[in-house]
Amino acid sequence: MNFRNGREHMADSLKLRIIGSVLFGGAILGAIMAGGVYFQLLSAIFLVAMLYEWFVMNRNKKSLLYVLGNVYILIPMLFWICADRERVNSATLFYIFTIVWSCDVFAYFGGKLLKGAKLAPKISPNKTWSGVIVGFVFAFVASYFYMRVFGKEAINFREIILSAVLVLASIFGDLLESKVKRILGVKDSGNIIPGHGGLCDRLDSFLLASYVLAIVKFVGL
Repeated sequence: MNFRNGREHMADSLKLRIIGSVLFGGAILGAIMAGGVYFQLLSAIFLVAMLYEWFVMNRNKKSLLYVLGNVYILIPMLFWICADRERVNSATLFYIFTIVWSCDVFAYFGGKLLKGAKLAPKISPNKTWSGVIVGFVFAFVASYFYMRVFGKEAINFREIILSAVLVLASIFGDLLESKVKRILGVKDSGNIIPGHGGLCDRLDSFLLASYVLAIVKFVGL
């Protein structure tokens, strides 16, 4: 009976996760396709929501961590809000979301199917090495095919390295947020997205990957 209830609970959790992914992903993709100003507006809304989540998570707790977290959230989100649309256009946005989402989705299912050794049990007990490897490979392949689809006849070494670094940043961004939640003693940053928690939970990989992309664009690499 308990086993049956456990399977039903897992099925319900998966349904909620899928619904949350569709709603959240649809909002982002719609904003990107609608144009720069719409994505800037959505980014501003996300920024305010994440800063609020971070405030609630840190209430009466680590003051230095609170300040650092605000900076960590502000910089990449302001990058998207204020970015030069000639240099950071819709193709760039689709590129980074292709990497982040591919890594997240395939790491999740790869870890569930293959299981194996834990990646960092004290930080995030559900993450496995097999999931990370599957996520990295599929995200890297997805980024390659994305560049080919968007007319890149010859993909140079720099672009290959950038894709690999962005995938790694996506993975470490997820781990970093898990570590911070451990320090603060919270399970999720919020409950705004069905099956996923808060915006900080959903955009953790995107934030660190955005730092990498901002540096690349700033220095003109």
